[in-house]
Parts: sequence; C-alpha cells; structure tokens
Amino acid sequence: MEQTSLTPFQMFCVVTCFVVGTTFIMLPNATIADAKQFGWLVHIWGAAFGVLVGCLWIYISGKHPGLSLVQILNQLFGKYAGGFISVCYIIFFLQIAAWVTRNVSDYLHVTMMPKTPQTVFHLMTLVVCAYAVMKGIRAISLVSIFIVPYISISFWLPYTVMLNEWEWRNFHIPTDFHFWQTLVETKYALGFPFLETVACMMIFPMVRSKLKTAVLGGTLFGGIQIALSVFFAIGILGVYRSSHLIYPKYTIFREMEFSSFIEHLESIISMNMLLVVFVKLSAIYYFAVTAICQVFTIRSRAVVAFPLIAIISGYSLLFSNIAENALWIHDYLFVYYVPFGIGFPVLMLVFTWMRKGRGERVI
Repeated sequence: MEQTSLTPFQMFCVVTCFVVGTTFIMLPNATIADAKQFGWLVHIWGAAFGVLVGCLWIYISGKHPGLSLVQILNQLFGKYAGGFISVCYIIFFLQIAAWVTRNVSDYLHVTMMPKTPQTVFHLMTLVVCAYAVMKGIRAISLVSIFIVPYISISFWLPYTVMLNEWEWRNFHIPTDFHFWQTLVETKYALGFPFLETVACMMIFPMVRSKLKTAVLGGTLFGGIQIALSVFFAIGILGVYRSSHLIYPKYTIFREMEFSSFIEHLESIISMNMLLVVFVKLSAIYYFAVTAICQVFTIRSRAVVAFPLIAIISGYSLLFSNIAENALWIHDYLFVYYVPFGIGFPVLMLVFTWMRKGRGERVI
C-alpha cells in the first residue's frame, strides 16, 4: 500500500467525486422516465441507501485497521479463496473504469465532436488517468479538493440563469406515486453509483481520523447534488422532454442565454463537469492498480498501470451504442453489483465475527 495519509476532507472530496462522477450524465433521463416528476426522490433514497451500506463497509474496515479491501479478504479467507475474491474485485474495478471511459467518450462524441473516433477519447482519457495513478492517491485527492467547490459553483450558477424557464406545473402530472413499484423500477439508481463506492475501501486505511464522517458525508453530499440536478431538470425542461433527451443537463446549458455576445457556454460547462468524471476514473483506476499490486506482490505501479490502458480501452467498446449501455444499466446493473457491494462484505462480516468468537486474532 502507498505510504501516505489522507485528511478527512480529502476523503470527503474523493467520495463526492466518485458518487457524482458519470451519474450526472447517465441517470437523469432514466430516473425521470421511470419515476416521472418524482425522479428526484429516487436519488434521495439512493443516497440514504448509500449511507447505509457505507456504514457496513466502515464497520468491517474498523475491525481490520490498517488493511485495504483485498488485504482483509486474504486475511479472512486465506491465500487462495481470498485471492480469488480479490481477483473478482479487480475485474469489477476494471469494468467500472471501462464503463466510465465509455461514458466520457459517448458524451463527447454525441455533444461536441461527432466525427472524432471514440478510441481517441479513450486513449487521451486513460493516459491522463494513468499518469494520475503514478502520482498516487494523494495527488488525486488534492485535485478533488480543488474540483468539488469549483464544480459546485460553475455547475449551479448557470441554473440561476434558467430559472426564468421554471414551471411548477411540471411537478403536477396526474399520476399516482407507488413507492415499492418505483423502487423496483429504479433499483439501478441504488447500484449506480452507491454500490460502486465499495471500491473506496482500498484507501480506507489511509484516513487516520473521522473516516465515517468523510465517507458518509461525501456519499450524502454527492447524492443530494444528483437529486437537486434532477429536480432542476424536471422544473426547467419538464418530465416528457427530460425523459426523451439523452443528456438533459447539456440541453439546459445549451439553451441558456447568458448574454448576447457570449455563446456556446455549454461546451465550457460540459468540460467542467467532466473534471469530476476524470477524478472518478483516476480513483477507480488507482484502486484497480493497487489491488493488482497487492494480490500479485508487484512493487511498481507503472508496470501495471500503462498496460491496463489497452485493456480498459478495449473493454469500453463492449457496448455497441448508448442505448445498449442504458438498457444493461436499467435491467442488470443492480443485480450484478449486489455481490460486490453487499454480498462479499456481509460474508466478510460473518467471518470476522466467527473468528472473533473462536478467539482468533483478526488484525
């Protein structure tokens, strides 16, 4: 493990960026389509779910101080079983990195540069993130400290310009709200992004104090930001239009009239939004590289980081288009994420209690 430490605020900013990440890009139209004017509520209870499972991960980490996720697995389940589960997590981290990479390239390809091949976006993005991995998690966290307040200002200020388009009647569509039915239809919003945050267990030992406050605070803050963005999309664009746009946020920024001589601010604002995505991608890239180094006892991160560029770039082309990606998220993502975010952690908790009950040392 990298010999460094993170302050609670650094961890808070990393978790915030990790939660927000590509969620701003991928989920608003889906949750509005499924929950109508109540789409913003989906992300409120999603944030509550994220806090709940975050408590589980923090509790497990507290029982194994100084150990990362894969180190806890190896200690609890042994070299072979623990190593197998660790490899599953490595694949999981790489898949998230590939999906985030694809989300970035789709967004840039659709909104700004349709004639540029997506592989160009992949390579440009991953080379930068690989460099960030080489600099270490402390460098990534310091960047996140700058980005979180900056994005909060640059992202929300334009919404004040669009408030003249606000319509409260967009929230009064004649439809009944059925909590359990809506929860089942939008369960993907629980997995993405809140079950992904289990990856942050790789750096839990680096936070010397107030880990619980940092992780849960970042999760809650990020979830509220997502909920507010969906709330504004409904109020400004309406339910029907928001649910039929690929990127409703981009449409809001594109239609914004800031002044008569400043045009196409949507490109600048969109690039600002992508800074958060780059932090998330750099973080999950770092988690994957660190996990590989710990499982296979590799000292140099460079040996692992740069070859992964080709693997992640290739895997990001798994989905042929945005619609196929969105369909997979809607139908299968939550079920796929449950073993990693809940299943294995619960198993780790049970084995921790069992070993403690037999009087064995767990640290």
